[in-house]
Amino acid sequence: MSVQVHPIDVKAIDERGALHYFATDRTGEFLLVYRNAGTVSGQHYHKGISAGKHPEDMLLVQGKADLHWKDLETKEEKTIQLIAPIRVKIPANVWHELTAITDIVFIELNSLSEGSEDTFRI
Repeated sequence: MSVQVHPIDVKAIDERGALHYFATDRTGEFLLVYRNAGTVSGQHYHKGISAGKHPEDMLLVQGKADLHWKDLETKEEKTIQLIAPIRVKIPANVWHELTAITDIVFIELNSLSEGSEDTFRI
């Protein structure tokens, strides 16, 4: 299974801006993350020990970033450009890094403890 990228649906647009919506069955704490242009996040993978990282579910809500990933089992490797708003699901055993092209804001649908308990580096 590879990385899945989906647009975040638009409900309405008017002179004030846009209203987007998404659904999730996850509960608990989530992470709201701000990254500056040129910075790199990730450079790790998850084994799927934590439900919040199986898959990792992230919503890029502002900005543009490159997502580089490599499936550790199939060796498939790819870099894709993400332009907000977009949702990304990264399965277990996929090494990944996110490079902010512009300043970005994203939401991870997991807690900080879930990430630290199920984060591994090569």
